[in-house]
Amino acid sequence: MRYVIICLVLLTLLPGMSQAQVVSRRRGPAAATATSGPYNGPAVTFRGTLKALTKKELIVDLDAAAPGDEPQSLTFRLSKKTKFLKNEAEIKPADMALGTHIMVDATRDGDQKLSALQVAAAVEK
Repeated sequence: MRYVIICLVLLTLLPGMSQAQVVSRRRGPAAATATSGPYNGPAVTFRGTLKALTKKELIVDLDAAAPGDEPQSLTFRLSKKTKFLKNEAEIKPADMALGTHIMVDATRDGDQKLSALQVAAAVEK
């Protein structure tokens, strides 16, 4: 009888003890991706000239803040949510000609890269 009780106790405790021996492996932090979370903060508007446009990004030569300033370029990520506008009407990205004066509303992604929300051709006067 004693032998049966010892076997039952061991059968009850062994599965729990074997699980305690397993070492769980933690993964390191995930790498940032193009969809690495919500934007940080409000959108900011940049003004400049369209220098290059691909399916994934937009490069803008920014307007000089003051006369004599060195020209600067910024690269913005594009997504399916990015809207392209001309005269307040939505257009295809391919309809935006290089050299067009534009305004870009953008935010920073989780990986701190700029992501374009809206690209609008400047209103012609």
